[in-house]
Amino acid sequence: MSDEAARRFFDAIAGRYDREYALPPDESRARMRRVREALPPPPARVLDLGVGTGRELASLLDAGYEPTGVDLSPLMLERCARRARPVPLVRCDFWGPLPFEDDAFDAAVALHGTLAHPPDEGSIARLGLELARVVRPGGALVVEVPSPAWLRRAAADAQLHRTGPDTATYEDPATGARIETRLLSDDAWVAALAPSWNARVQPVGEDEWLVAAVRAR
Repeated sequence: MSDEAARRFFDAIAGRYDREYALPPDESRARMRRVREALPPPPARVLDLGVGTGRELASLLDAGYEPTGVDLSPLMLERCARRARPVPLVRCDFWGPLPFEDDAFDAAVALHGTLAHPPDEGSIARLGLELARVVRPGGALVVEVPSPAWLRRAAADAQLHRTGPDTATYEDPATGARIETRLLSDDAWVAALAPSWNARVQPVGEDEWLVAAVRAR
């Protein structure tokens, strides 16, 4: 999947994202509690990969964290910048080099399946190395990602087109915009992040995982 294809998809859904792709409030609060439990204590500096419209920022700010958001979509970032409590935002492709200094953050998060759309099979490993550069030793990485079981169960969805055992293309029903999905096994997540990150994969429900990792010292 090219950077341009991903940008087109998220630009296309930006105006409807909070309305049609948002989780119910109770579920969102429960998820963010789980994420915060895996983070260093506030006021940790947290890099939010794929910040989108910034739905999770209020939870991080309320807890005393200092988030910085990155996203490829200018239309997503435009909406995020309108929030009542703005945070630093950077437009960049987080699958490539990140525009931050070494050890700039205490933690990084990638929520709501942000990392379910890697450009190629080696993307997670390369991202893990780059995050190990910008997150201090002993820092944390927290990732919410669908498991391969989700892909198998979702195969009946008219908007999801299977392209392989663990790959598919999702089509937004309103705009026709498409994005590729590539899901890793639990062992593949641990292997891709090693040795820079000591990762563990925790099941969340039937078809989602929380990947919680600590930056190797």
